[in-house]
Amino acid sequence: MLNFKELAKDGTDLERLTREIFSREGFEVHWTGKGPDGGRDLIVIEKVQGPLSKFRRKWLVQCKHNAHSGKSIGKDEANSLITDCERIKAQGYLMVCTTSLSSGLIQAYEELKEQRNMFIDYWDEVRLEDRLLKPTNFQLINQFFPISSKSVGWKIYNTNSPSFWASHYKDSFIYLSARLNMHFPALSIVNKIHKYSEDIGERFGIITMLRAVYFDDKNTNYLAYLDFLVDERKNKKTNPFEQDEIDDLYPQLERHLPFMVEVEHGGLSLEWDIRGYFVNKNHDAYDPNGKEFYTRFINDFEKGHRRK
Repeated sequence: MLNFKELAKDGTDLERLTREIFSREGFEVHWTGKGPDGGRDLIVIEKVQGPLSKFRRKWLVQCKHNAHSGKSIGKDEANSLITDCERIKAQGYLMVCTTSLSSGLIQAYEELKEQRNMFIDYWDEVRLEDRLLKPTNFQLINQFFPISSKSVGWKIYNTNSPSFWASHYKDSFIYLSARLNMHFPALSIVNKIHKYSEDIGERFGIITMLRAVYFDDKNTNYLAYLDFLVDERKNKKTNPFEQDEIDDLYPQLERHLPFMVEVEHGGLSLEWDIRGYFVNKNHDAYDPNGKEFYTRFINDFEKGHRRK
């Protein structure tokens, strides 16, 4: 469960978070001017492919952050809805909030939809959390909820293959694949592999990211795909690594990573596929779970091939 009290009381974090969600999902997003309460609304352009043609729909998105008080959003919020939408010529309205909506407000929305033939919807705390748990938004969880994000357990999603899954665990986006099974048999083992990757990162003072785990259930062994990320060199004080020093890290990591996963009655074979990258953590585009670390290797992750 995400704790929305981690967002700033003044509502600015919720506004930024909502904007990032729409941007990551491919919507065109703009700010409106500040309102009387100091908040800013969003204008979101939805581009829709209809059965015969494409069309655009403009939405007014209003954010209300009451998590710190725990108060629900009352019916009064519907009073200016029509005027606010007409002001910017919006065809849709969305309320985003970090608590619940009162039954009176939900009823008012239903009545306005029928009377005005408008698109009206809302994301309360439950719907907003569901939205954040989509794979495209995992990084936002870590960014805006640094404390409660650590308690988010496994979230596993189907892909287009019956034995290949996308998952989110802690701060990692991880692909899971099995050679034969239609389900991944032991998340407890992947937990241990993830812990091994965390421990080696702490030991060497580098960022380590587990990208995928392939299970060869015919021969009962695992292949873990591990990346390590090193800040681009600024000076020796902030980053002592040169390219040749990064290359030297490979054998050191391999020597310290376990080649067996401990289980109750022994161990299972574990191999590692390791890659290193220079990254700029201060760049706006930096994302340790960015698609550039995955896209080229999807087939390798699914089939259990080593990356080239």
